[in-house]
Amino acid sequence: MVLEKSAKKIAVIGECMLEINLQDTTAHAQIPSSMSFGGDTLNTAVYLSRLGIQVDYFSALGKDAMSDWMIAQWIDEGVGCDYVERYSDSPPGMYMIQVDEQGERTFLYWRDNSPVRQILSSPEAASQMFESLLSYDFVYLSGITLSLCSPEVRQLLYRTMADFRRQGGRLIFDDNYRPRLWLDRAQALADYEAIYRLTDIALPTLDDELELFQDADESATLSRLKAFGVSEIVLKKGALGCLIVNSQESELIPAQSVQALDTTAAGDSFNAGYLSARLNGRSPQQAAKVAHGLASIVVQHKGAIIPLRAMPEASS
Repeated sequence: MVLEKSAKKIAVIGECMLEINLQDTTAHAQIPSSMSFGGDTLNTAVYLSRLGIQVDYFSALGKDAMSDWMIAQWIDEGVGCDYVERYSDSPPGMYMIQVDEQGERTFLYWRDNSPVRQILSSPEAASQMFESLLSYDFVYLSGITLSLCSPEVRQLLYRTMADFRRQGGRLIFDDNYRPRLWLDRAQALADYEAIYRLTDIALPTLDDELELFQDADESATLSRLKAFGVSEIVLKKGALGCLIVNSQESELIPAQSVQALDTTAAGDSFNAGYLSARLNGRSPQQAAKVAHGLASIVVQHKGAIIPLRAMPEASS
C-alpha cells in the first residue's frame, strides 16, 4: 500500500482516563507519586500530534475539574477535541500503574461508569459521533475501543466503516486484546474478525493474537489476517521487533535494545511512530525503524506520555 505524502486527517476513537503512578517508599508499600492521563488510543493520538500529524480525538469526558484539565492538556498537545462529548453526571475513569523491577506493569482500573461507556452504549449517541468520521482520511481504533461498545454500537461501527472505506477512507486497527474487558472469548472472536475484515492497516501484537485466536504459530496468524483482507500488517513481537507483511514482501525489523523503566504506551507510541512515518511517505520498513526508535525512548520514562523534551524529531 502506498501512502502519499500529503496532509491527512486521522480520527482516533477511544477512552482516556486519569493515570496514577505508584512509587516505592518502603520494601512493603507503595504510594501515589504523580497523576497524569493515559489510554491506548489517546496515547497514540498525542504522539501522532507531536510527530506532526493532524489528529482529532473522538471520546467523552465529564464536566468536572479533572475533565477540564484533561481537555486543556490535549489541546496543548495539538490534539483536536471538538468531538469529545461532555457528560455532567460522569467523571472520567481512572487507572493505577504498578511497575516491577523489569519495567513491566500491572494495572488497577476504575472505569465502569466512565463517560465513554455512556456514548458507546447508546446507538443514538454513537450514530451522531460516527457520522462525523466520514470526513476523515483515516480512522484509528483499538480492541479496547471495541470492548467499550455495546453489541448494537459495534454493528453500527462496522456499517459506518464499510461506508467510510467505500468513500476512500482507510481503517487502522490495533488489536490490544484485554480478555477482562469482554463478556467471553467467543464474542471477542466474532468482533475481532468483523473489524479485521474492514481493516486496511493492522498493528497487532503477536501474543494478543495467539491468545485470542489460539493460532498454532506466527505463520497461522499472518495467514488468517491476509485471509481477512488486511493489506498492510505490522506484527509486533516485543523485544524481537516487528514483522512487516504485505502482498509484496515480509521482513523482520529488529527492535532497539534499551533498559526499560516503564513499558506503558510502548505499543501505542510504536503505532504513532509507524503511522506518522507512513503518512510522510516513508516505506513500511523505514516507518518501522522510526516506530522502534520512538518506543525505545518512551519505555525509558515513567507513564504513558513522556516529556516533550524527550521526543525525537518528527519524521519527514
